[in-house]
Amino acid sequence: MFCTKCGSEMPDGADFCTNCGARMGAASPAAAPAEPAPMPAAGMPSVQKKSHKRAVIIGICVAGVLVAGGAALALTGVLGPLGQGNSSQITVLGSDEGSAEHKDKGSAKEKPAADEDEADESEQTGSSVKVDLNDQATYAAANLFLSNFTEEDFGYNKNDPSALFDVTDGLSAKEQQDMTFFIFNHFLGNGSKRVERGSDIDGKRYGFRIAIDAVHSEMNRLFGMTLSDDEMQFDDNEGKYDEVIQALGTRATVQDGFLYFNEEHGVAKYAAPTIVTAAEDLGNNTYRLTFEAYAAQDYNGTVPTISEVPESVYGLPVNQLKSTIGADSTPTMTGSAVVTVTAGDTAPSFALQSISYNY
Repeated sequence: MFCTKCGSEMPDGADFCTNCGARMGAASPAAAPAEPAPMPAAGMPSVQKKSHKRAVIIGICVAGVLVAGGAALALTGVLGPLGQGNSSQITVLGSDEGSAEHKDKGSAKEKPAADEDEADESEQTGSSVKVDLNDQATYAAANLFLSNFTEEDFGYNKNDPSALFDVTDGLSAKEQQDMTFFIFNHFLGNGSKRVERGSDIDGKRYGFRIAIDAVHSEMNRLFGMTLSDDEMQFDDNEGKYDEVIQALGTRATVQDGFLYFNEEHGVAKYAAPTIVTAAEDLGNNTYRLTFEAYAAQDYNGTVPTISEVPESVYGLPVNQLKSTIGADSTPTMTGSAVVTVTAGDTAPSFALQSISYNY
């Protein structure tokens, strides 16, 4: 037999090893074959290293998320002073990302942002054609457009100030007459070469005539519509045919491609330039223009008629415009007009829908 401790050969049946003195017949604790045991302290560092690597990896991932998230937040503008950003817009990835609770929370956080987008869209709704009075070309075009009407007191009835021109609810016979009367005075007041001498028709005197194509074109430009031949025929003095009425009566008729007309005063109007002070967007490319009109008192040493004030004057700043035409500081009238607008090359084009005055 052999000693289990030192390996020396011993006589069979010996109780102790004659070489090292170890007891024979029972294994010593140190020498006894040991069962596989958990790794001793020497194995612990490998576990700690593994945990440390995992922590480092997690740390790198988190840092990457934060860096990427920070770049995204900077690009989307979420970061900023309190009240400007919305922390609910920040989504933090985590282990509960796929859970129902997380999805519900995410949905709840996303709804305010959607509501804000809808609110922004509603604020941006309105007319596609903009009337910006800070734009010099638009300001000049608006002033010149309304001056066409204020210089003729168009639509104003001193006997009935409440009888306003308004075609948004359709055209009345009175409004058709107002439009026709305005158009031929508009041509007269501007000294148009299109105005020709008229003649007597059916025993009634018509002092002037204008080619109907020119009438249609100008009416469409200023009102966005035109009238038929029948709608442009009227006679304020129907049934009265004495010599004075024949000379001064206000009437119009369409014959042989011309609008023939006669009007009482036959005197060119004096200029009353308009300054548009505000433009309210009513939607659908419709605006309410608020205006002031000033009577021209002195332009180049004379009281100018409509045709004597060049278009460039209507684009001057308020004080310079008034100074140029020698206007008083107080407007001769104020009022508002509802117009439709269409896009133009340099400025919108306007068409009158209604107008009202305050004297």
